[in-house]
Amino acid sequence: MKLSQLVLVVALAAVTSFGVVKVAGSGANGVAQDTKKETAFERVMTTNTLKCAYLVAAPQLTRDPNTGELSGLSYDIMVEAAKRLNLTVEWTEEVSFATFAEGLKTKRYDAFCFTAYRWSPWARIVEYARPVYFSTTDVYVREDDTRFDGNLAAINDPAVTVATIDSSGGHFLRNEQFPQSKNYSMAADTNLSLVLEALATNKADVTISNPLVAMPYLVANPGKVRRVRDVSSLRAYGHAFSFAKGEQDLRNMFDVVFDEMLTDGTINKILDKYEKITNSFIRIKSPVAPAPEKETP
Repeated sequence: MKLSQLVLVVALAAVTSFGVVKVAGSGANGVAQDTKKETAFERVMTTNTLKCAYLVAAPQLTRDPNTGELSGLSYDIMVEAAKRLNLTVEWTEEVSFATFAEGLKTKRYDAFCFTAYRWSPWARIVEYARPVYFSTTDVYVREDDTRFDGNLAAINDPAVTVATIDSSGGHFLRNEQFPQSKNYSMAADTNLSLVLEALATNKADVTISNPLVAMPYLVANPGKVRRVRDVSSLRAYGHAFSFAKGEQDLRNMFDVVFDEMLTDGTINKILDKYEKITNSFIRIKSPVAPAPEKETP
């Protein structure tokens, strides 16, 4: 082969090789197209730290006004779960129901460490862990107001005002079940118990809440508000922690631990600690729970 022909073959081979590499490894701007983004699961495994968003609402989570120390059933459950996985929990950011999903999406934190409703409006935007307990959703009124006892349909009237918090369960349920009622709406970052105070101060006739939210208020303010009598609960929801959409590995890892904590009775012991009014929680029974003691004849 002549020297000129050899040079041409080598040059063509180099160009072809460069072209293949460029197509396979680079985009239009020379930036790699197949660069894999780090998942929350990978980040947690690398750092051994779970970054938590949280919402302050008793009894799930409270903050000491003097020390800033957090506590509550959501806090206790997540700290114990992380301990079993040899992880440290970093309580990164306080959020609201309207903002928590965006922070998960943008990876400001790894989990929403609050036992919120597992329900359809959020199923499109988060990965729910398995439920760790259930609660009912009920209608509450002032203690002396009997208009809706045995007759929830009477709420669906423009003359009736329902107190709700934007993006909360009560907000969606009012729209769904009592659309003709008047809405007394509060911002998404409002303390959940303030819907009950709206009743007590005559700003609204009705609110939709659950026994967990109502429990601290009822204990502190006996005789002011109550559940509507002689009606069924509007809903019963599972309560669960949540992760960014697509983070199945992180969710699955915590599901294993939550199953273990339910089976060994840890979660029910934590619920016992915070249940100030009987039957505020609907508990998930352990398959190895001890049978009730038989009465001695």
